[in-house]
Amino acid sequence: MRRLAMAVASAAMMAAPAAADEMWKTDFGQVIWEKDYDGGAIFKVDLASGGVGRMYIEGLTTDVEVRGHFKGYWISTTEEDMCSAELKGPDGTRSRTWGTLTLSFLSPEFPSDWVIMTGECLGQPDSLIAGHADTGE
Repeated sequence: MRRLAMAVASAAMMAAPAAADEMWKTDFGQVIWEKDYDGGAIFKVDLASGGVGRMYIEGLTTDVEVRGHFKGYWISTTEEDMCSAELKGPDGTRSRTWGTLTLSFLSPEFPSDWVIMTGECLGQPDSLIAGHADTGE
């Protein structure tokens, strides 16, 4: 996941659409809550390389009242093939560049900052991404 964290950290993030449910500022740009899927949420990152990074957060949906810790995975559509097998997300995003993640909200209420630990392929999370709630102020 170091490669994704490095790609994300070096990415020039595009502005999030106004319809996004939630947005977070990071040291490298914005992350948006793109949409829910059956059983979770998808966070999206537009990468400077032209690819897209998506984080699939299992168990997190817009109707969750108390936020805590969640597990999931990420997929990057960059051209590199980091893993030996391809992974396909519930939205159809597929790639050989993916890994695991653990998201922890820092406050139980909305809006909340978070930290995400990421790992490469099936490896244990070993890289940190911090998101600060973007309330538009």
